[in-house]
Amino acid sequence: MGSTGRPKIGLFAGGIEQYWTECGMDGLPAAMKRDIGRLKKKLERDCEVEYPLFVGNAQDARKAGKAFLAEDVDMVLMYHATYIDDKMTVAMLDEIRGIFSVLFLSQGLSGIPDRIGLIESGTCWGVNSAAQLPGSFMRMWTSFNHGFVFGHMENESAINQIVRYARAARCVKNLRGKRIGFLPHRSAGVPMYDTFPDEARMMGQTGIELCFLYIHDLVEGMKSVTDHEAEVLTEELYRMCDVLEPPREEVSLAARQAIALERLVEVNGIDALAIDMFPGLTPICGMIPCVGMARLIDRGIVVATEGDLSVSVAGLIVKELSGKPVHFWEHLMFDEDKNWILGGHEGGSAGFTMAKSGTRPKLRNTQYIDFGKLPGAPRLGVLPEFITNPGPVTLLTLFRGEGGYEMRIACGESVDTHPREVHFEHTIFKPDVPLNDYFHRINEVGVCHHFALVHAEIGSELKKVAEILGMKLEYLTC
Repeated sequence: MGSTGRPKIGLFAGGIEQYWTECGMDGLPAAMKRDIGRLKKKLERDCEVEYPLFVGNAQDARKAGKAFLAEDVDMVLMYHATYIDDKMTVAMLDEIRGIFSVLFLSQGLSGIPDRIGLIESGTCWGVNSAAQLPGSFMRMWTSFNHGFVFGHMENESAINQIVRYARAARCVKNLRGKRIGFLPHRSAGVPMYDTFPDEARMMGQTGIELCFLYIHDLVEGMKSVTDHEAEVLTEELYRMCDVLEPPREEVSLAARQAIALERLVEVNGIDALAIDMFPGLTPICGMIPCVGMARLIDRGIVVATEGDLSVSVAGLIVKELSGKPVHFWEHLMFDEDKNWILGGHEGGSAGFTMAKSGTRPKLRNTQYIDFGKLPGAPRLGVLPEFITNPGPVTLLTLFRGEGGYEMRIACGESVDTHPREVHFEHTIFKPDVPLNDYFHRINEVGVCHHFALVHAEIGSELKKVAEILGMKLEYLTC
């Protein structure tokens, strides 16, 4: 689930060969290679590093770029071991075809010694070309999106920034081509203008793909599930959960629907499912699909209710960065004294594996009591109820601003407390700022009311993702 493997960095490093071919600095390449090796070793604690050759001229730079492309690196790190002319850097960039690049302004020495030899001094001259390069980018191209890190390689903060860039670059690369399925469309029963998407803009900014699934396909899939398969999953649900209101026949129908939903998602290669339960799907299928949605989340699929494209993509981002399942979450209740917000969504918003350790999930009826006035729907429905695990959490939603989609991030913790009888999966979120500040910030910048919540601290990585995607970012908790 989530990220597979470590991010891969292409290390572009060296300097102009004139220093050792024309200026008598024969010892400079060995000194630079020593420094490059130190940097490579530090990066290899968290990343794979592709370092094809020591670069001394534009031809070498092209070879390095071709190697980075062939090795499918997630990011290129430009380290000026000594002065690198712009022609060399541009030659490399020409070859990598838009792979995100980060400029590391660093040097071979950790400070400024009282006495400096020529070779030692030469390992620091890259500071000059690294300071120059962003200005050259600005003059050559209308816009060139690249990352920037400053600090000596012995500075762990600088190394950590590079690693965060690499993780973010891998996330953005892996986001391209992710397949989001609508089943069958965005919310049709209750118009919610904040969830009305701009599909073309989202595809353009993130590289995701869209497809549409149909209720008919799910109904036919339910017919193909055998009685034995449905019974096996029904027994599993009874072993795993305390079943309260729903009768066994409804649990069995929910199991049958869950199996069919999983198969439909698998056959269509769906990475995120934006599902709308009403007014069509639940009455036509005879069951609200919450058990199946929760099981999909356990399998690493992002699931958004009410056909929400923004949170589908936000969920893919936070899942890729954290490797953890994603909770579809909205604000539902607050406690100003405790600085708590209870949130979640009506069933299928979190995977069963997210239930707080030591507690047992329940299967409940809907929070609306029953479906007595909705012909075709089950009388009670089957919805998981549990509170998620405590610990640090990050919330993300993508808001459609004037210039395209923008990030809204909130950080805080999932409160260690007992489950509430709310008839859905829930997290009690304690933001890092007082509720008064939090909600005033929401009023100031605007949000979509749905969020992707993940049990991880990934705010710094999300900042890098926003930078790489060129998305404006607003924090709700600072």
